[in-house]
Amino acid sequence: MSSNLKDVILKDFETLSQMSVKEYTLFRGWEQIHNTEWSTQDLQRIWEIKNSIWKPKSPEDYLNLQPQVIPATNPNILKTWKILRTFTHTAHWNQNPGRLMRFLVMNKTDKTYLGVISLGSDFIGIGGRDSHIGWTTEHKMKHGRLRYTAMGSSISPTQPLGFNYVGGKLIALFTCSDVVENTWNERNKKDKLVGVTTTSLFGSFSQYTRLKYWRKCGSTEGTINLEPSDATFSLMKEYLYKEHREEHDRIHKGSVSHPKARILNYVYSALGIKGIPSNNAPRGVYWCALYDNTNEFLRCETDELGNKKFDNSVETLTELWKEKYAAKRLKNLMENNKYNKDTLFYDDMIKLDWEQSKKKYLQDVGR
Repeated sequence: MSSNLKDVILKDFETLSQMSVKEYTLFRGWEQIHNTEWSTQDLQRIWEIKNSIWKPKSPEDYLNLQPQVIPATNPNILKTWKILRTFTHTAHWNQNPGRLMRFLVMNKTDKTYLGVISLGSDFIGIGGRDSHIGWTTEHKMKHGRLRYTAMGSSISPTQPLGFNYVGGKLIALFTCSDVVENTWNERNKKDKLVGVTTTSLFGSFSQYTRLKYWRKCGSTEGTINLEPSDATFSLMKEYLYKEHREEHDRIHKGSVSHPKARILNYVYSALGIKGIPSNNAPRGVYWCALYDNTNEFLRCETDELGNKKFDNSVETLTELWKEKYAAKRLKNLMENNKYNKDTLFYDDMIKLDWEQSKKKYLQDVGR
């Protein structure tokens, strides 16, 4: 089994390494949707959510939006969050290990969906941000200041809000809103949230570019190891269970919530697979400090936080977005006849094969 599996993995890597970054991203998203068993009840829920996405009747309707940020703290809201994240975002959803909080963004007046947010444990090390803060491993780990920051892992608008009105900027602003901050603080009572890190999906130009309160801190190094296809990973799990049962049990012992990386590394080593291919995908790094002295606090120069750096109420952030970003974007689209009423919801990938999905959606990756 081991020699056959090694051949399968290497063949998989050969195929995946020929894909562009955007094609690989779409492929991973397609796999997640296409290979999931969706029940009749799921399909009904997906249809209902798709038809509850905010759609303006006229270009100026964005002015009437009254967004609200809702913690996904009960099963019903969480189910809605998962469906929206799966079918409106290009990238595959991987739940990071550690702390995780999710939020729906809705329009208060008609209960339509505007986007999703997820916030989790921050990266231990990311060069541009750490240089900006003046952060060392000792600050982060020995003194525990990493616990006071978070990583915005999913910051995604629905369409056409995202394209027509730079809705991604609205959702990014909400990632540092008072609702998110207060919800985080209530759950992590000893670790007050003082700043948020995130990265762009592709390259250095993104929805965070020139976004108020978010500071650009360079780019990541750019290489991301390719993961095997879902079908191949299933074979790897089967191999681990049958041929290395002791290691399988050790990896899954206790409450390990994210064993995939450990499974991959062990199987690669057991099969003698080296030089895992990667794609060149540098990402912009962005940092939002919530307090005037956030950086000093994170450097352990003080234990007392100063004044809030900006008014992060949902209402104030909404007005900032409308006046500074949405109005300018809409004007530009209207003048160039590029206003787009289309939604973007990947529910038909449930039935489409990979080639059909690529033909239909590759041009929309990162939209």
